[in-house]
Amino acid sequence: MTAPLTASERDVLLLLARAAIAERLFADGALAGAVDALSITPALQVMRACFVTLTIPDEGGAFRLRGCIGSTEARHPAHEAVVIAAVEAAFSDPRFAPVTREEFPALVLSVSLLTPMLPAASADAVVVGRDGVMLACDGRQALFLPEVAGDHGWTREELLGQLARKAGLPAAAWRRSNLFTFQSERFGENPNEAARIPRS
Repeated sequence: MTAPLTASERDVLLLLARAAIAERLFADGALAGAVDALSITPALQVMRACFVTLTIPDEGGAFRLRGCIGSTEARHPAHEAVVIAAVEAAFSDPRFAPVTREEFPALVLSVSLLTPMLPAASADAVVVGRDGVMLACDGRQALFLPEVAGDHGWTREELLGQLARKAGLPAAAWRRSNLFTFQSERFGENPNEAARIPRS
């Protein structure tokens, strides 16, 4: 199993993710500058599957989802995978309009590096809070990262029912579905910080 990243390696991935979004919004060379300035260690060159999640505070100060996209397959080195996922989460999540320049300073980014996905022996093998789950049934599939069930206070059955609904299936469809589990190394920006890349 891949060893956890160091704190500085995690910071590098977060900075690259934010710079990738900034580059798309402002075309100011933020990503190239970050790549030149940061140290890409051997651990960051390992092929990893990853997701990038964006949240933003609402009027009441609570953070709401603003985008989340990634890959369950390790197709790119971690430092490249995070850039791809960040841009897709910001501009290609079909649930949301593309992120705007005005929203950029308030965005809070988190990265989830995934372990390989393995078939679950049964639904009972899913451990809420530890496991992310992918459901496949009738040509449809859906995925929840490990933290989703904990964030919502779901039981295992509630998690699987919600996952089936996310796939566009009846809630009980999880009972006849193929289930796959994985874990993630998740880390993110401090939500109490203001704009993380100063803009002139």
